[in-house]
Amino acid sequence: MRIAVLFVAAGFAACAVAAEAQTGGEGSTSTAEGTTRVIIGGGLGGGFGAKFKKNGQTVTFDDVFNGAGDKTPLVAVNVATFGIALKPGFYVGLDLSGMAQSGKVAGNSTSVQVTNYLAAVTWFPWETGLYLRGGAGLGTFVQVTNVNGSQTTDHASGLGVMVGLGYALRLSGAHHLTLTAEQTWQSYGGSSATKPDSSQVASVFVGYLYKN
Repeated sequence: MRIAVLFVAAGFAACAVAAEAQTGGEGSTSTAEGTTRVIIGGGLGGGFGAKFKKNGQTVTFDDVFNGAGDKTPLVAVNVATFGIALKPGFYVGLDLSGMAQSGKVAGNSTSVQVTNYLAAVTWFPWETGLYLRGGAGLGTFVQVTNVNGSQTTDHASGLGVMVGLGYALRLSGAHHLTLTAEQTWQSYGGSSATKPDSSQVASVFVGYLYKN
């Protein structure tokens, strides 16, 4: 729910920044018309293959929610992608994404969320259409369990890494419809009874990209 709210907020922010980029004409890298080359976007989709390792054992999200009632799908949100061109087709910036699932196990509500706050590079080999993306930064894991009204939160943070492949279909001008597949890995530097050692999630997003 939190990442969905962030996605909506980021959408409004993206529109505002895109409008400013069109009219402001400021930046270190510019088009022939003097406008900064940027990409701004986001997306919504689903995750799969989500799992984490704790105390030497690999646990999938399916294991966590085995037999769960009111189980939600594993939702993936590309909250925001932003980049400034260092050269045509090559953008450096930030990427924020999250994957979450929740449900009731034996009457107790449980939710698991993995979030990535990454510095990212996006490369369009032909300046349009196909693009490659990679990033590294902070990855976080949060599992919240409510048992008889008592809430327990397991949290871990560490290194997050992402690689992705996508395609941007031009709709009009700088506006594009995108399809992106990503794989992320997180390393939390050791596990305990409540802290995982690592996690990984794959995801597919359908989204919007402003690219001038």
